[in-house]
This record gives sequence, C-alpha cells and structure tokens, in this order.
Amino acid sequence: MKRISIVLIVILGAVFVVAQIPPSMMDEHGNNLRRNTVHPTFPDTATEAGHPWISVGPFGGDVMDICADPLNPEMMFAAVGVPFVSDDGGDTWEGLEALSAISSGNVNSFEATGNGWWFATGRNDFGQVFRSQDGGVSWHTRTIPVNSGGLCSAADPNDTSTIYIGLQSNVSLPTNQVIVKSTDGGGTWTAFNMTNVLPMGFGVVSICVDPDNSQIIFAIGNSGFSEATVVASFDGGTTWETKTNNLPLGIPYNDVAIAGQKVFVAGGQLFGSQFMGVWQSDDYGQTWTNISTSFPSQVSNAIVIDPANADNIFVATEGDGIYYSTDGGTSWNFNATGAGENGAARCIFIKPGSSDIVYAGFLSLAICRSEDAGATWQFAGNGIATLQVDDIEISPLDPDRILVGFEAENSGGCYISYDGGNTWELVSGLPGTRFSQVTFGADGAMYAWSNGPSSIAQEGLYKSTDNGATWNNMGPNIGSVFETQIFALTASSTDPSLVFIGGNNFGLNGWESMIYKSTNGGETWINTYMGPPDDFYSVRYLFIDPNSADEIIYAGYKSEVHGGFLKSTDAGLGWTEIGTAIPGTYRWGGAIVCDPNDSDKLLAGRGGYGIDGTIYRSSNGGNTWSSTNLNLSQFSKVSDILINPENTDVVYVASTQNGVQLSLDGG
Repeated sequence: MKRISIVLIVILGAVFVVAQIPPSMMDEHGNNLRRNTVHPTFPDTATEAGHPWISVGPFGGDVMDICADPLNPEMMFAAVGVPFVSDDGGDTWEGLEALSAISSGNVNSFEATGNGWWFATGRNDFGQVFRSQDGGVSWHTRTIPVNSGGLCSAADPNDTSTIYIGLQSNVSLPTNQVIVKSTDGGGTWTAFNMTNVLPMGFGVVSICVDPDNSQIIFAIGNSGFSEATVVASFDGGTTWETKTNNLPLGIPYNDVAIAGQKVFVAGGQLFGSQFMGVWQSDDYGQTWTNISTSFPSQVSNAIVIDPANADNIFVATEGDGIYYSTDGGTSWNFNATGAGENGAARCIFIKPGSSDIVYAGFLSLAICRSEDAGATWQFAGNGIATLQVDDIEISPLDPDRILVGFEAENSGGCYISYDGGNTWELVSGLPGTRFSQVTFGADGAMYAWSNGPSSIAQEGLYKSTDNGATWNNMGPNIGSVFETQIFALTASSTDPSLVFIGGNNFGLNGWESMIYKSTNGGETWINTYMGPPDDFYSVRYLFIDPNSADEIIYAGYKSEVHGGFLKSTDAGLGWTEIGTAIPGTYRWGGAIVCDPNDSDKLLAGRGGYGIDGTIYRSSNGGNTWSSTNLNLSQFSKVSDILINPENTDVVYVASTQNGVQLSLDGG
C-alpha cells in the first residue's frame, strides 16, 4: 500500500467504522465469506483533538432489510447493521441514532404494523426487540422470553397488534424456542417450542403470514452450513409441522412468501453446487415444483409478491440483481438494467400503494430503486456509509484519480473517482468479487486483487492500462484450484514493471505464507518467499523503500505462533527476519515503513489477538528496535502507517480498533 493513501482510507471510514468478526463460511475453495458487525460512529463523534473528518464516499453498505411506514410511505428504514432512516422515499438516508443508542450495532430487520408501529431486531440483541410507536422518532427496548438474537420479523397483515420474531437457536435451553409472538403490539410475548420440527441448533431466518388467512404461517429454519427445513402452522402458531417434502436437501433456504394460496421458497448459496432458485407449492407445502429452472443465477436470497397483484413476483439473486415475473412465476425477466444488475441482492420491498416503485437491498451496493416495476434500477443509497473499503490508492500521475477496493460477505468490487472523491463510479469491467487490495503502477496502470469467490470469477490480480475501461486477470495461477488469499500488494514508484503480492496458501496447497514478484507488470511471476507450513502464517503488508532503487523491501506477517517482519535487500529475492528484537509475544506484524528521506529509520506496528497494539521504532534498518509511547487497545492492529514526506515528524497510524493516531514528533 502506498504511504500517501492512509489519509483517504480513514476519511472513507470515519463516519461508520466496520469491525471484523471471524468468518463463518467459505466458498468452494475455502475463501472466507465475510460477515461483519458494523459499529456506528456518527459525525458528531468523529472529531478528536480538533481534527475533523468528513465522509466523501463512496456510499454503500450491506442492506439486509428495507421497510416503509404503511401510513407514510416516504418514511423508510433500512437495516445495514447500523439502522438508517429516510424521510424522502429513499432519496437520502441518515443514521437512526435513537435506535443505534440502544442496540448492539447489528440491526438486521425492520417490520411495520398496519397502525404505523415499528419493530426492529438485532442478531446480537439477546432477549430483546425494539419498538417505536411514533413513526421511528423514539425507540424502546421490549423484553422477549428467550435469550436469543433476532433474525427476522413478520407482521400479521390482517391484525395490527400481532407480530412474529424469528430467533437464533439458544442451545443452552432445554427446548428450541425460535419464534416468539405478540398479540398486543409488543407488550407481551409468547415463545413457541419448535423442537419437534426444528431441533436444537436450527434458527428461524424467515417468517410469512398468509394474507388471506392469518392462522397460516410458514417459516424457514436453518442450521449450520447447509441444513434447512420449511415448517408451517395452521392454527396461528400453536402447533407446527414440517413441509420440506420434495424440496432439495443439503441446501440453505433463505426466504418464504405466500400469496393467492401459493407458497414460494427461495434458497441456495455460492458454495459448490448448492443451487436452488425458487420453488412453489400450490397445496400449502404438500408438494413443491421448481419454477426457476431458467434462472441464470440459481441462488435466490429473497422473494416478494406484490400485495396488490399476486402475479407480480420479485426475486433477489446472488450476483445477478433482481429477477421479476408478471404472470405469477410462469415466465421471468432476467434483463433488468441499471444499478445493481450484477449485484448480490439480499432483500426487496414494494412501496405501499405503488406497485411500480420497488426497492432492493444489496451487499456493498446499499439500495437501488426501480420506478418501472423492476425493469430499470437507479442507486438510492445516498448517505449510507458502511461500505467495507479494504484499500485505497491515489494515482501517481493524477492526484484526482482514486481507486478503492471493497468487499462484503460474498461479493465486492472497486470504485473509482476522477475528481478527488467528489463523485464515484463503480468499475464496470471487474467481477463482483471481494477486492482486498488495489494499487497504481508508476505509469498509472491500475491493479486490483480479487479474493473470489471463484464461483463468480477467477481469483487473481486484475490490471487496467486504459484508465479502468478494460481489465485483464494477470494471475498468478497458483495451484489447481487456486487456494490462495492475497492481503498485500505494492508496486514500484519508479519502475512500471515491478509488482509484489503477499498472502498465504491454504487447503490443498498447504497453509503457508508467500510473496510473489513480477518484473513485467504481472505477465509472469516468481515465488520469492514461502513461510513455514501449517502455521496459519500470512503476509499482510508489503512496502518498497523509495530510497533504495527498489532493492529494499519490507513485509509484515501474522502467525498463530508469532508474528513479525521481513526485510529483503536484493529486490525481493531473499528475505531475512528483522522482528525478533521486538519484545513480547505477538501474533500480528502489521504495517512497516521507512522514513521517506532516511532508509535506516523504520516504524513497525504490532498487536492483535489480545495484545495491545503499538508502534516500534528502529534507527538502523531493523537491527534493533525501541518502543514508542503509542498505546492502542487489546486486539487492535496497525493496518497502515504514513510518514509525511514534506515533514517527517508528522506520522499517521491507522488502527483497527482505535481509529487514526497522529504524532507530531516522528512517533
């Protein structure tokens, strides 16, 4: 990562900070499917020590639910981990501070009753839901009788006092109570024992009440990686029965919808061949028929039926935007255009009173809106600023040209700005995969590393030499199934042909850290370093000394045993450990840089895994080290360091838990 980029990285992430939690899934080659908890830091708290920060975009985030007030459809709420609110039909959004103040920061569903009361749930809000009785202005906690987090919610369309909440499974309880119901607007709650149909470990991810008969309720229970069951009640939740029958097994089910005495189930995930699409039952779950055999994408995350016309059906797909049918699912339109057409859609909402206006929530891309019943889509997420930006670089030839890489659970991409961050464009020539690193070559060529998933596009280093119009995958093709993750990328500031990448192999390739070098702009690659095997060892940072004619290279790495730092004095061909003199046991070696005017002066960051983050200083090229007075919190990692080339006493440090740290005396 080039040193000048750190300031913009923090500007992009200052308003909403994303904290990583351990990945819960992997794709078919073992690559992490990222799940994140978003912790809000609203603009009035984004100023420390007299140095204000502003968000310049690009706007985006993982939108898991959208809902509008049935009494005032212009008032909308979006669950993005951080809750957001719009009072102009989605034209602009802002953080919902009243709810954020009492929630865990992981709100994942909103539901409105017919009388305008609102309910919100959070995955980490155990034993509670949140209610607003004044259109979302104020929020209050309501206790439920099960100490579990909420996964979904559904209001009875025929009774403004009845609402259902789907919960995670609490395996410490004697029975699996994963649905709670209130018949008095959230005043009191009843828990249903679902153990006979959903064994311990199954949580409820979707609930739907039949709009023609409130006694009929369908729900989806998922467990582990790919176990799923459809269950139904025909007496308002008193008793339940399994309705999986001839649905495909070993595949997660994602959503259920009911209309006109027909039940629809959407499912699948981007892992191996776990594809499903949409299935329909005309007999309330006795038998099921696949109505999605023609779908280009066989992973369906959500299905919504127009309450005003049951023939209008919308499906959110993984990687292909929104599909829709106007004849009850007999035929489908896959050619919706505009924003989100290749995105990972996670939710859909039809504006009350207007069948033509449809909203869709996406991973990374926030919200898109259609005003012609799904045919064309426009971005409608202005103000949603929870996009997980992994890297950002400024062109050495044009300071107004900025490239960022971003990722979500199972998707991602790159944004580019040509005007210094005032406006942003989604790079259309790249696949919708997780982009962990970006950089510019000395000649202005753009590089972006994709970490998959490979079910969308091959991993590798994508390169553009025409200002982002077209991109080519430059490899390197490592292993038969490319079991490789890259977390470090750097290019020479003087030689347009020199590029380094670093990360780790895993799986069939063995778990080893590695560094690759290219001397021809990525056309061919040389493996110059392999770390110890089976140590969860991974190179996380690379830095080229700008004073050394590209001869001196530094690397930071993490390990389950001991993290550290490497140095090469022969242009990256040989590597020597230089971090052993840093005291203490630490498993994460973070950023390492040298003074722009003095190669012997180094700053290196250590921390993570329960160790307090800090910076160490060397005045002799890494032979010896001394501590600085920077004290970060436990688990905090040093992700980047910038030394001002015009005044080397000014040092910026980007950390994962403590924001940006500033030193005015060289650290």
